Amino acid sequence: MKILLLSGGKSAEREISILSAAFVQSVLEESNHEVIAVEIDNNGRWSLEGTSLSINTGHPVWKLFRGESWIDFNVVFPALHGPWGEDGSVQGLCKTAGWPCAGADVMASAVAMNKITMKELVQSRGIPVVLWKSFTVQSPPKPEDLLSMQYPVFVKPARMGSSVGISRVDSPGMLSKAAEMAFRFDSLILIEIGIENAREIEVALLSESDRVSSSVTGEIVPGGQWYDYTAKYNCEDSKLLIPAPISETLSAEIKSCAEESFSILGGGGYARADFLLDTEGNYYFNELNTIPGFTDISMFPRLWNATGVTSAEVMNRILKEALRINSITEKVQV
Repeated sequence: MKILLLSGGKSAEREISILSAAFVQSVLEESNHEVIAVEIDNNGRWSLEGTSLSINTGHPVWKLFRGESWIDFNVVFPALHGPWGEDGSVQGLCKTAGWPCAGADVMASAVAMNKITMKELVQSRGIPVVLWKSFTVQSPPKPEDLLSMQYPVFVKPARMGSSVGISRVDSPGMLSKAAEMAFRFDSLILIEIGIENAREIEVALLSESDRVSSSVTGEIVPGGQWYDYTAKYNCEDSKLLIPAPISETLSAEIKSCAEESFSILGGGGYARADFLLDTEGNYYFNELNTIPGFTDISMFPRLWNATGVTSAEVMNRILKEALRINSITEKVQV
C-alpha cells in the first residue's frame, strides 16, 4: 500500500510531529508499505524531497503533483500534532479531495482538539472532570474570577497539545503572566484546579467498525514537578509504568470512561485518553488526543505493545479502518 505521510506543519508542535513521522515511517516500511514522506513547512507549503507539491482540483478525486508527475497513493496518514493538523483542518482537506485519511474524522478531530468542548461533552455523559473555567483574549482572567478555585491552578491554551503554553500557577500574582503565555498559542484558554500529588493515567484507543477497543492502562511519572514539555521530551527521570500500578477494578473503570469519551465523537480512527488520579483514588478525565505522540518512547504504541498488539498491527488496523470509512463515504455520495 502507498501511504502519503504528512509531517511538520505550522504548529508549535512541529518538532514532535517530525519525530512521530520518523517512527511511523519505520513501522510502515517494516510492514512493506511504500511511504511517500511529505513535509509541511512553517508557512504551510508541502514538499517531497525538497520539491514543492501542487494540487490539481480539476478531478473528482484531486490530484497531487510533483512538477509534472502525479503522485499516486492509497491513504493519507497525518502525523501532525496541534493546529493545522490535529484539529480537523487536514482531515477536511482530505475529505474534500476524496483522499482516504487515517485517524479521526473532521468533527471528531476538531472537537477533541478543543479541551473546553471535549470537557463539556464528557461531563454530559457523567464522566468526572476537575473544576475548570474558560476565558478569551478579549476577556482575560482576573484573580477575582477564580475565587471558587483553590491554588494551584493550571492555565492552558484550549487548542494545543504537548503541554505547549501551559503554566502552573501557585498564587494570584502569577495569573496574568500565565494567561499571557497561554494566549500566545490560542485566543481561548481554560484554567483548571490542580490536584496535589496527582497521578496521570493514560489509555490507548482504536475505533474500528464503530467499536472502540482500549489498551491496558499506563501511568506517567514525571521527572519534574508536573508533566510539562521538558518532562515529556527532555527528561531522563520521567518514567512510563505499563501497566499502571492500580487495581484491576479502577483500571477497568478508567478504560470504560476512555472508550466512552472516544465513542461520543463517533469519528473512527485512534486516540489516547488521559486521566488524573488523586490520592483518594478518584479519577478525572483530562483530555483526548486524536493524533497522540507516535515515537518509539510514546505511550500510544507502548500501551498497545503491552496489550499484545504490535505497532505494525496497530498501523495496519488504522489504515484498514481509513479505507473502510472512505468506502462508506463514497457509497453515500453516490
